Amino acid sequence: MKNQIPVLFSLAALFFTGACATEETVYVNEDAKRYFDAWLSVNHPEATPSGLGVYIIDELPGNGETIGDADAYLFVEYTVRDLDGNIKETTLEKISKQVGTYSRSNYYGPRVFLNNRAATPAGFLEMIKGMRVGGTRTAIVPGWLNVKADHETADDYLKEESGTAAIYTCKLTGKTDDINKWQIDSLERYVAKHMGDVDSTFYGYYYKQIRAPKDSLQIPRDTSFHINYTGRLLNGQVFDTTIRDTAKVHGIYSASKSYAPVQINMSESHSEITLGSLGTSSGSTLVEGFSYCLSKMGHNEKGICAFYSPFGYMHNGSGNAIPGYSPISFEIELVDKAE
Repeated sequence: MKNQIPVLFSLAALFFTGACATEETVYVNEDAKRYFDAWLSVNHPEATPSGLGVYIIDELPGNGETIGDADAYLFVEYTVRDLDGNIKETTLEKISKQVGTYSRSNYYGPRVFLNNRAATPAGFLEMIKGMRVGGTRTAIVPGWLNVKADHETADDYLKEESGTAAIYTCKLTGKTDDINKWQIDSLERYVAKHMGDVDSTFYGYYYKQIRAPKDSLQIPRDTSFHINYTGRLLNGQVFDTTIRDTAKVHGIYSASKSYAPVQINMSESHSEITLGSLGTSSGSTLVEGFSYCLSKMGHNEKGICAFYSPFGYMHNGSGNAIPGYSPISFEIELVDKAE
């Protein structure tokens, strides 16, 4: 604690010295900038701004290709800290375990960022500009740059935007100009390893039958039936299941959830198939790849479907378990009745 006193005193002194400066036009970030500059001069006095005004304080260059303007999608692992050094967010399993936020039900790994300021904070894009795949950078991003907005100059951001300053540590793990092709390539590798000699039914969708239906009759479109299912990311991580033992093995078991076959309500259109009891609020729509798979299955059939994110959870993903732009797979078994 004794060593912290001079630093805190210096920071406060710098802050209040700046506050006594000649009166000028006051912008939304006037106080924030004064504090940020004071904090920077105490904690990283050697740091110099780059581009719009981020401060790169550490870097380990990569050996891969450099980010280009045509690379619309960037794959990044990251950890975010506040100016006090507290970890606010991370995509790394190891760090999550260290800070006590780890959960086996969460996905840990690279996230997809769009290489444009409307979708990704300007300061984040500024700090990774020019990086090579495999490289790591740590940078301090002022609050007025930690926003999704597109302005021409650093001064425009300072005058018009506000946010929370953060320290980012980012590793660029990949990049692509075609996210759909990247997903298809990932699916092809997954299918070859886990589903064997299976061709796509149509672009972005694959199906392998594990057990044939007990008859050739089509399931009536106005009826219901029950299924067991297990949903996985392509890395094998289970994000949902109706099977208790599967949930326990993969660390996603919840005592508040009922593990039993669920009811599926058929319809003339696969997009109108729902899950849950008819006439109740528990009925819910399904992602397109899942509902299409159900529409083509027969009595007592079992199979695996895999599909890219336009048929799944698209660019948003779902909670902490399914990141955006994720191809996923489901193992589905039609059963005679709820067990």
